[in-house]
Amino acid sequence: MISVSPLHLPLRHAFRIAHGSSTERSNALVCVGEGRGEAALPPYYPTTLEAVKDYVASVTPKLEKLLEHDPIPVHSFLATLPPGPSPARAAIDMAVHDVLCKRLGIPLHVLLGLDPNRMPVSSYTLPIPEHPEALHQMLDEVADFPFLKLKIGSGDLTWDEGIVRQTRARYEGTLCVDVNARWSVEDAVEMLGRLSDLDLAFVEQPIAAGNIDSWHHLRRLAEPSSPPLIADESVQGHADVLALAGAADGINIKLAKCGGIQAARELIVLARALDMTVMVGCMIESSIAMTAAAHLGPLVDYLDLDGPMHLAADPFRGLLFQKGTILLPDGPGLGVDPA
Repeated sequence: MISVSPLHLPLRHAFRIAHGSSTERSNALVCVGEGRGEAALPPYYPTTLEAVKDYVASVTPKLEKLLEHDPIPVHSFLATLPPGPSPARAAIDMAVHDVLCKRLGIPLHVLLGLDPNRMPVSSYTLPIPEHPEALHQMLDEVADFPFLKLKIGSGDLTWDEGIVRQTRARYEGTLCVDVNARWSVEDAVEMLGRLSDLDLAFVEQPIAAGNIDSWHHLRRLAEPSSPPLIADESVQGHADVLALAGAADGINIKLAKCGGIQAARELIVLARALDMTVMVGCMIESSIAMTAAAHLGPLVDYLDLDGPMHLAADPFRGLLFQKGTILLPDGPGLGVDPA
């Protein structure tokens, strides 16, 4: 009743970001009874499939006992999970929420008391292009999308700026950029100034994740006219959000980073209390993880849930991504079924 298996996800195009380029990803599918969860395992994160298997095995007796309850006490159970890899904890969290809501016969957003009609539009991400023609070809394909995210952080500041300027020259919709921690503080100050005339919704993770003091240093040096700053890799848990208050304008929450739906809800409440913008984002994941994250959509300002759109074939069917408009499935649980 409890299993972990590889979830291979070939991509429909090479996806190049500051951390490297890939043509496929391999995540972990975690099944708990009738529930499904997904552990994202990008190559630039330390968690492996074996680590997920080991963690799930270590809590299998607790999971088996949990499944004997009806309804299952999800909140108290998740609060007692031992420390471990966040992607593994996130997959278990998704799966047990899926079980609970399937047994209740309701979608997850109903359990959470959320209105799916209040869902913000999701961004669609363009990887770092190899050359200008590649950028224009990508823009041709998404010209009518309302919200685009550009991956930059190529290692060449002039190339980064050129990508953004060429895009803005052709695209009038909402635009943001994601640097994936590749600029120094000095580079970030310079680039925020150079990009300040391009009407960017925000700049995501411009600097390295390890030093919160650098965020506060960047805030002191950046001009008031600079685009808002969103922290991503710098945010793992509660302590990070507290430490970033006053330095970052907002945070990007990913289920695989924070440990799942319950942890994400706690981070949303904390960020709101600190008057921070909140985004729910994704890695390259199937519709399992993306649909789980989408159920939290009505709580946040921004969504970046285009993960399944980059897959050659999604092995599951869940949320619908219609040029950035997210439609939740109406089935019980996460609402995800095998494709």
